[in-house]
Amino acid sequence: MESTINILHVISSAEIGGGERHLYDLIKFSNKRFMHTTILPYNGPFKELLNKAGYEFLIIDMQKKFSLRSFLQLKKIIKNTSFDVVHSHGYRANFYVRIACMYSNQKNITTTHVSLYDYLDTPKLKKWIYIFLEKLLAYKTNKFICISKAMQADTIKLGVDKNKLVLIPNGIDLERFKLQKGNQKKQALCLNGSGPIIGTVGRMVTEKGQVYLIETLKNLKRDWHDIKCLFVGDGPRLELLKQRAVTFGISDCCVFTGAVTDIEEIYPLLDIFILPSLREPFGLVLLEAMACGVPIIATDTGGPSDFIRDNINGCLVPAMNSDVLSNKIDFLLKNSQIAAKIGKKGRDTVKKFYDVRNTVKKIERTYLDLINGSVA
Repeated sequence: MESTINILHVISSAEIGGGERHLYDLIKFSNKRFMHTTILPYNGPFKELLNKAGYEFLIIDMQKKFSLRSFLQLKKIIKNTSFDVVHSHGYRANFYVRIACMYSNQKNITTTHVSLYDYLDTPKLKKWIYIFLEKLLAYKTNKFICISKAMQADTIKLGVDKNKLVLIPNGIDLERFKLQKGNQKKQALCLNGSGPIIGTVGRMVTEKGQVYLIETLKNLKRDWHDIKCLFVGDGPRLELLKQRAVTFGISDCCVFTGAVTDIEEIYPLLDIFILPSLREPFGLVLLEAMACGVPIIATDTGGPSDFIRDNINGCLVPAMNSDVLSNKIDFLLKNSQIAAKIGKKGRDTVKKFYDVRNTVKKIERTYLDLINGSVA
């Protein structure tokens, strides 16, 4: 009988974004010999998701500046509990884990879900401090899992040894995201018109670039009077985006749903999915939309170019260019057969290469290599 392997996850956020969903799927689809416990920085939506699924978790306050009390709590847990690997997710979590592991020989891994160089809303001095601390303490991490080539390149920029890096792209649950009709959800969102429906999913923050999609809608409305656009997600720029829609006279086109838990019911409503990011670490939501057979448009800004072949299984456009974006959306809406072909190719790509079960197996193999001494 194989022995149990205990993994402690420490994550920087308790919202439900790409990193949290990645961790949830990692736990959900893990081999039964791997036992997972998660430390959350506060009581948030991700806690409710873990709790509902019956997954083990603890809360240690790591929301703001360094807390000696929180550090001592984490240090005690790591020292007194027999975890085989500590796996951190996010830069604040990395910091706490690395300091705590200085007092033990605990093996630890981090997943690079986002780049420090992409912290667009962070003051320059604070961002510089984050980068300095990451460079200073990165040596304490035994292995870095990078979700895209862009994240791999940015990790190398931080001075991390290439031999410590492993590239493991995200994957999705193909049973959850699939071809289906969304009539009930369409009625719930009052999308009863006959016009096209486009949309985006993501945190309402600067780097996700939703403001350029709003500008695009201003162009599109001239020819597509009944067009609707779903903005799915929450965040600090939500009210600003709503106000921008009012200013441009397109608020009747925009549907702001806030955060949702049934995201798999949103994608089938869409004629086109758009991710207008200024820079994108990977683009998990793109895979989700592709799995549902929805043609996608993404900015050519990092992760998406790893799996999108332009005009084959998706479309790539330059960032911060609402004119090019509106032209591409207009073209796909007017050429439904081409859009459908792109949507089918996108689904084929995800089914062939991005099943989350394969992602989890690769991560588990990384755990075992570290435990058995196959990596530094």
